[in-house]
Amino acid sequence: MRATGRKLWGGTAYLAVAALLATPWANAGTHTEILDLVGSMASALSENNGPGFLEAFDKAMPGYDHLHEAIPALLDQGDITSSVEPLRDEGDETKRTVDLDWYLEIHNPDATTPVIRRREVIHCRMEKQGKHWRVTTLDPISFFDPENLAHK
Repeated sequence: MRATGRKLWGGTAYLAVAALLATPWANAGTHTEILDLVGSMASALSENNGPGFLEAFDKAMPGYDHLHEAIPALLDQGDITSSVEPLRDEGDETKRTVDLDWYLEIHNPDATTPVIRRREVIHCRMEKQGKHWRVTTLDPISFFDPENLAHK
């Protein structure tokens, strides 16, 4: 089931997340926390909230500075639709390896410009830091580059 940006926590999308939670995962509580983090990331992009998206990341993560520059530029390119489907979530209560099927659409305000669509499996490592999960590695980080920097 796919969780989509703004609609993640309302209406039928909430049911989609609930259905995902019914999947047999090793640690349901931890998995729920990971889904919450991923959902907040997708929602932040769809809500043009760069700081909200970046909040999910450990600032010491390799490539964080690049991501910190790329996200505002990506959001400046138009309205973003972001949806994520978790493919893999493995690990324990402090470290997780997560694969995400991530789909982005960038809708430029200029109606003559085509919609940009991206879809890729994003590989993440996440660690619990205090009470919060943070993304400590993200690959490929270029997925979130603005179109003029995107590596295809």
